[in-house]
Amino acid sequence: MPKSVAVIGAGLAGLSAARVLRRAGCYVEVFERDRTIGGRLATTRLGLSAFDTGAQYLTARSSTFSKYVDEIVGAGYAARWQPRGATGAAAATMQQWFVGTPGMSSVLRPLAESVRIHTGQRVHTMERRDKGWYLWFEDQSTQGPFHAVIVAVPAPEAQLLVGRLDRLADPLNRVRMSPCWAVMVRLDVSVMPDQDVFSDMTETIRWVSRNNAKPGRSGRGDNILIHASPTWSRETEDADPESIAEDLWAEVSHALGLPPTRPAQMAAHLWKHGLVDISLGETFMFSTEDMVGVCGDWCLGRLAEHAFDSGARLGKVAVEALS
Repeated sequence: MPKSVAVIGAGLAGLSAARVLRRAGCYVEVFERDRTIGGRLATTRLGLSAFDTGAQYLTARSSTFSKYVDEIVGAGYAARWQPRGATGAAAATMQQWFVGTPGMSSVLRPLAESVRIHTGQRVHTMERRDKGWYLWFEDQSTQGPFHAVIVAVPAPEAQLLVGRLDRLADPLNRVRMSPCWAVMVRLDVSVMPDQDVFSDMTETIRWVSRNNAKPGRSGRGDNILIHASPTWSRETEDADPESIAEDLWAEVSHALGLPPTRPAQMAAHLWKHGLVDISLGETFMFSTEDMVGVCGDWCLGRLAEHAFDSGARLGKVAVEALS
C-alpha cells in the first residue's frame, strides 16, 4: 500500500518535494491556504492584465534546477528574458534570467501533475495519533492519517506548525524574513523610459519593471510592477493598500521624471514574508523520528532555485525514510 504524505504549501518548494514523493510511488496531497498555487511565483490579475507580483525572474546555478529550467523552457512554460536598456555587467547577468510564460506561475505546471492539490485550505494544527499525522484546518475540518508531513511555508509560519517538535522548531529562531509591498500599475499609454528594469532607485523603491515586456506577455500601454524596500515595507506594514499604491506610484513617477499620468488601475499586495534576510544555513530539516520535514527558499537563501533544491532534496530523504 502506498505511503501517504501531506505537503503544506503549494509554492515551488512544496511542489518540488511533492513531485519527488509522487514519482517514488507515494500518495501525495498538497494543502495551500491561498486560492491559487505558486506562493511568490503566483501570477495575479488586475483586470485583464496579468502581473508577476512576487519573484520577477529565475536564475539557474545549481545542476538540479538548471535541468528543470531546461525542461520547462523546452515545454514552453518558460523563456529567457533579457530586459531592454541594460548595459555592461548588468546585461551579462540578465542573459541568465528566465521567466515563466505566460506568467511566473507556469513554472509550476509540471510539478503539479498527478498531485492532488487543495486550495483555500489553511492548516492551523498538526496532530500525531497512533495511525499517523492529522491536519486541522481553520474551518475545523481535518484530514489524515498521513505517514509523513512536509511543511513548505515561510519560516515564521513553519515554526508555528512544528512548534511542539523542538528539534525542528528551535533552529528556525535564527531565520529572519522581511515584508515587501508589491504594487501593480496598469497604464493605457506607454510613459516609461526605454528601459524595462530599474533596481534600488531610492530608499523606498527596490525594484521597478515593465511586466508586459517579458516573453509571452501582451497588453497595450505599460504594466508596471513595483517592489518597495524591506525597511519601508516594514515601517508601513499596517498601512492601507490603496494609500501604499498611491505613494509608491508617486515615488516612481518622481524618480523617473514621468509625465502626470493617472493609472487605469492600481493595486497593492503585501508579501508578509517576502524576503529572506538571514537563512537557516541548511538545505532542509527532517526528523526521522517524527516523520516531519521543513523546506523553503529560506533554508538556503532567497532565490527560487533555493526553494526548488530544498524541496527536492527533502523529498528524497522523506522517500528513503518511508521505504
